[in-house]
Amino acid sequence: MPPENLLEFLRQCGVALCLAGESANRIPDELVALADAYGVDDVEFLVVPTGVFVRSRGGGGVVVDFANADGPPLRLDQIDQLYKLFEQVKAAPIPPAEGIVKVREILDAPPRHGNLVPVLGHGVLTVGIGLLFVRDGRALVSLALLGLLVGVLRLVAERVQVLSLALPVAAAMLVTFLAYRYSPELGADPASLLIPPLATFLPGAALTLGAQEMVTRSIISGASRLVSSVYVLLLLTFGIYAGMQLAGPVQEVPVPEQLGSWAPWVGVLVFGVGIYLNSAAPSRSLPWLIVTLFVAYGAQFLVGSWTGGVFAAFVGGLLIVPLANAVQRMGGPPAQVVFLPSFWLLVPGALSLVGVSGLTGLVELSATGRSNLITAFLTVVAVSLGVLVGSSLLSNVTASSRLYTSRSA
Repeated sequence: MPPENLLEFLRQCGVALCLAGESANRIPDELVALADAYGVDDVEFLVVPTGVFVRSRGGGGVVVDFANADGPPLRLDQIDQLYKLFEQVKAAPIPPAEGIVKVREILDAPPRHGNLVPVLGHGVLTVGIGLLFVRDGRALVSLALLGLLVGVLRLVAERVQVLSLALPVAAAMLVTFLAYRYSPELGADPASLLIPPLATFLPGAALTLGAQEMVTRSIISGASRLVSSVYVLLLLTFGIYAGMQLAGPVQEVPVPEQLGSWAPWVGVLVFGVGIYLNSAAPSRSLPWLIVTLFVAYGAQFLVGSWTGGVFAAFVGGLLIVPLANAVQRMGGPPAQVVFLPSFWLLVPGALSLVGVSGLTGLVELSATGRSNLITAFLTVVAVSLGVLVGSSLLSNVTASSRLYTSRSA
C-alpha cells in the first residue's frame, strides 16, 4: 500500500484541481500521472465537483478515503503555480510531505496585487464585455462604475459570511435598481447595463463543463454542475426582479447611437486586461491571454458571419483546447490559465439569464424569449461538444506523436 503521506498529497492535488475548474473526467488522468511519477500503480480515483475519493490496495486490504473540495475557486496565478508544481513532480518527484506543504501554500496564497487591483479589474472587464455585447458608447462610463461597485461587493463578501451567501442576489438587485432608477441620468437603455457587471456571476464555464461531463458519462459531476448553475441563474433572476420592483416605473430612454464595428475587437483587448487584473493572472501571461482571446473570438466571429452563432460556438470550443495547449508548449502559461477566460467569449451566459428570467415571470415569455432560451441551451451544448472534440483530437495527436517517437527511438 502507498505511504499515507503520498495518498494525502494525491488527495490534496485532486482537491486543488477541482478548485482550478478542471473537468471531473480529466482530474483522474492527472492524478494517475502524478502517482506514476512515484512508481505507484495501485491507486484509483473518483472525482465529483465537491471532492475526491482515493482507493488504494495493498497489505491484504483496501483503503478508501475522501477529501472535501470546499474552498473558493483558484485565481489564475494559483492555477499557474499548481500546474508548474505538477510538472516539477512528474520530472523529479519531491517528498510527499513537501508536496503537501507546497499545495497548501498555493491554496492559501493571497492575491499578488492586494485587494484593490481585482476591484479595478472587475470594472475594466465589465467595460470589455459591454463593448462585446452592448456596443453602447454612452453606457461605457456607467458600466465601469457598476463594475467597480460589484467588485467592491465581492471584496466585502469575502469578509462577511452573510453577504457571501446572498451575493448574486444582492449584486443583481443593486445593479438593476441603479440601472432602471437612474437610466435617464446614465443616458443608456437600462436593460443594456444589466449583464456586463453581472457577467462574472453567470455560470458559463460550469454549464459547459457540466454538459461536457454528461457527454463523457461523468453523470454525478455533470448533473451537479448543471443543477448548481441553474440555481445561480435563478438567484440572479430573483435579484433582477427585486431590483426592478424597487426602481419603480421605467422611463423611456432614446436609443443611443451604436459604436462602430471596431468595438468588439477593442472589447476583447479590454476584457483581456480586465481578467488579467481581476483574476491575478501570472505576470508574463497577458500577451498569451490576449492572443488566445483574439484567436478564439476571431474564429467565432468569422464562422458566425457565415453560418450562425450556435455552430460558431462549436468551432470556438473546438479550437480552444488545442490553442491553449499550443500556448503552453510555446513557453506560455499552463493551458488552463488561458483556457478558462475564453469561456466568457464562447458561452453567452447573458442569453441564458434572459431565458430563465422569462420562464420565472419577469417578462412575458414571447416567441423571442423562447428562441433565446433554446439558443442558449444549444450554445452550451455546442461549446461542450466542441471542447470534447478538441480534447479528443489533441489526445489522439499526442498519442500518435508519442508512438512515432518511441518507434523512431
